[in-house]
Amino acid sequence: MNKRDGSDMGKNADLLNTYVSLPEDIKMMLKKAIKKSSAISKEQFLAEVMTGKCPQCGSNHTKNCDKMEGIQDFTVGLCMRCGYLWCSECGKPLVKDIHCNHWDICRKCDIADESGFCGNDLLECKKLKVGLD
Repeated sequence: MNKRDGSDMGKNADLLNTYVSLPEDIKMMLKKAIKKSSAISKEQFLAEVMTGKCPQCGSNHTKNCDKMEGIQDFTVGLCMRCGYLWCSECGKPLVKDIHCNHWDICRKCDIADESGFCGNDLLECKKLKVGLD
């Protein structure tokens, strides 16, 4: 879409309204993250925040694979520097398969909903620690 035709104005207004409604401590954290960021685009900044650093090489130049043909999964992280693939939910490498085994464990969990979400921190989950090791 052409930015001159005003098509982004609605998105920007929604974003501004969301930002204004945030608590002050969250606004301060966002400002701090923006200052520390090396991102050169909105998309790259979101990737830094949502996907995080590459566990293999430490690069901030990462993205999720939600729009990548053949993967289409926002929980799969891809490092644009070294090509490493990992599960951005639990941190495990995805070397042989892009399907992380943690989803199978979560779907069977008695406290998770039908899609496998329970609201607990995956890195602290005892069932995942035992099942993935």
